[in-house]
Amino acid sequence: MIIKVEPADMFMYRVIMIANLESPDPEDQEIRDYMEAQELEPKYRSEGDFEGRHSESIQFGGCYLGKHLGEINLIQQRYVEQELITYEINRHLGESDRPVEIPEERREGALAELLKSFNNDSAFRKMDDGKYEVALDGEAVREAARGLLAD
Repeated sequence: MIIKVEPADMFMYRVIMIANLESPDPEDQEIRDYMEAQELEPKYRSEGDFEGRHSESIQFGGCYLGKHLGEINLIQQRYVEQELITYEINRHLGESDRPVEIPEERREGALAELLKSFNNDSAFRKMDDGKYEVALDGEAVREAARGLLAD
C-alpha cells in the first residue's frame, strides 16, 4: 500500500492510501483490518488507474488519521523487514562451499521457521550513515536450515 501525505490547505493535510487491487501488497489486509478494528472511515474512496494498475484510493483527513499513522507505519515496516530477511536467508543458503538445498515441498515451512529464528533486532546493524543493513551470519543460517531438514 502506498501512503501519500500532502497538504490540504495552509494548516491541514490529507493522507491518501493507494492499494493495488490486481496485486495487493502483503501488508494491505493487515492495514485494512487495523482500520476496521479502529472504526476508521475514509472521507473519500475511489477506484481507478494508478501507475498503470487498477487501484483503490482512500483518503483521510490528517487530523482524523494522524495518531494511527504510527501503527500503520509499523505494520508496513514489519513486512519490509520480513522481505529483507527472507531475501538474505535465501542468499545465505546458496552462497557457500556447502549450500543448503531445501526441497520445494518443504521450502515455505522451512523459510517460515528460519524467519522465526532470524527476524529480530539483532538481524539489523546500524551503519555509519545512520541507516540499517541486514547482518545475518550466513553459517548460522545454513546450520539452522540443515537442522530443520534433519527433522
